Amino acid sequence: MNEKATLVVTAIPNPNEMESVQTYLKDVMPLLLGAGGKLVKRLKVGEAINGKPSGMVLVMDFDSDEAITTLFASDEYAALIPGRDTGFVEMNILLAHEM
Repeated sequence: MNEKATLVVTAIPNPNEMESVQTYLKDVMPLLLGAGGKLVKRLKVGEAINGKPSGMVLVMDFDSDEAITTLFASDEYAALIPGRDTGFVEMNILLAHEM
């Protein structure tokens, strides 16, 4: 039986490429939801108390690791990568589990 998994994404948008940011966000959400993702939180980071600040945080729950890894290995997601890389200075895509 697969353990439930959580997707955590931290990202720093490129302020000079906000159109690419908006396009990526609009196009990636249907893929995440279509893979069974359940939105937990979408956040704008206000302040970094310690460490490198991120501009955005996304947290979604999935039924399994496989649902997440299959999505990010898909041709549909691959088509979004150029826009992602243009629109964001940094993006960390993390697969996490409860401790």
